[in-house]
Amino acid sequence: MHISASGVFSTTALATVLFAQSAVADVSARDVWQHWQDYMAASGYSIEATEAEDGNTLSISDMKVLMAFPEDEAEAVVDFGDMALVENGDGTVSVVLPENKAVSVSSDATEESFAITLTLNGDLSTVVSGKPEALTYTYGASEATIDVTELVVDDEAVEGIDIGMVLAGVTGMSELILGEDTTNRGTSEIESFTLNVMAREPEGDEALDAVVTLSGLKAQAESTLPDVDFDDDAAALFTDTFSVTGGYTYDGMTAELTYNDGRAPGKFALSSGKGDLTLDMNSKHVSYEGSATDTNFSGAGGELPIPVDVTFGEFSYGFDVPLSASEEAQDFGLKLALKDFSVSELLWSMFDPTQALPRDPATLIVDIAGKGTILTDLFTLDENTTEVPGELNNISLNELRLTLAGASVEGAGDFVFDNSDLETFDGLPRPEGAVDLTINGVNGLMDTLVSMGLLPEDQALAARFMMGTFTKPGAGEDTLTSKIEVNEKGHVMANGQRLR
Repeated sequence: MHISASGVFSTTALATVLFAQSAVADVSARDVWQHWQDYMAASGYSIEATEAEDGNTLSISDMKVLMAFPEDEAEAVVDFGDMALVENGDGTVSVVLPENKAVSVSSDATEESFAITLTLNGDLSTVVSGKPEALTYTYGASEATIDVTELVVDDEAVEGIDIGMVLAGVTGMSELILGEDTTNRGTSEIESFTLNVMAREPEGDEALDAVVTLSGLKAQAESTLPDVDFDDDAAALFTDTFSVTGGYTYDGMTAELTYNDGRAPGKFALSSGKGDLTLDMNSKHVSYEGSATDTNFSGAGGELPIPVDVTFGEFSYGFDVPLSASEEAQDFGLKLALKDFSVSELLWSMFDPTQALPRDPATLIVDIAGKGTILTDLFTLDENTTEVPGELNNISLNELRLTLAGASVEGAGDFVFDNSDLETFDGLPRPEGAVDLTINGVNGLMDTLVSMGLLPEDQALAARFMMGTFTKPGAGEDTLTSKIEVNEKGHVMANGQRLR
């Protein structure tokens, strides 16, 4: 038995099958059951069950999926229990689950064995359509609940933990196509999702209660996974057909946590407006980005000496990195933005009770792009690799912005790199280019910090001297500018004055 690439998502896909009508359909209950078995076999897993046919119904009982992990000499078992596949007479098949449907997952790993039982309930409906080798699962529920009803670690039941999820307004579809490659694509919408966690120390005062909610959740994903054996070589997954794309959006999120660590109680709360996340990955590159808006965080109690309240208007991040070797230079990028960051007046008053510093929200934006030549496929590297896998060709600072306490720094610039010259900068490729900086309000900020006693006078003088070396007066009041450049000889210049 081997674990193939398509097995990465097999358990999730089969769980989707259990909850997943199409206008065009022509499948039987036997087709659906065979499709599941073929999928498990292609994934390197084995499936066990007892079958019984009665008219238009194929009953499946004691269904188990076994996943072997040779290196760990362990086996994981997912016990799906009983269900029925009912032919509807129109070429579609309904997946019928019993009330209080139980699914258990267990592993006999030598270091830490475990067993967990999940109980599912609600008005779940799943209709299967399509054709035997390409089935579409359309599912929905006005409300569904998933509760952890048993947790065992190293043959010992874990007491005092209660975990449950509630999903409302669930709709979606998933299409699973088997062939030389396995393609899985789907969309889903959930009006609201709530996670509840309660934990109590049986013989102590420690306690934790947490509630996380998401509203307006929409997700979509598509993957194509080659049928390859990557037990000993994860890089085998990255063929020309491999791809994983998808993401989600949500309208709002809240999280509340209260706890007692045995010494004092504490509470944290987090809320945000719209947010999103996207992923695009194949053998050529990987890109990942996300954002959250109108975020508020507060915390009190526990080890916090005072209540903490923090807000920001937007937090976003992203990167795009090439993965495969090529003689041609490839694009890369990195973005980070934290906009309109502010803290409560209580925190400000701890070090600025007279409000000498402006309370304007802070912002940090970094946007970097460039090109690099990848010499070795990055997905073949491991932690023992010492060779440099590529060359940096050029880099652009598209935007740098930092605003804080009435002062700001903005910058942009471009550099190209000569990889044939690794001597001028001690093993690094020699850069050539320049970055332009504009600094506003920094002298006024230092004056204020000195008057507040937060910055010693001698340190302020040293800082002003250093700035004088790199900057020159700008057009506005308390404005400094600087042009830092590296010429073709490797000389480092600041406003035309050589520094190196």
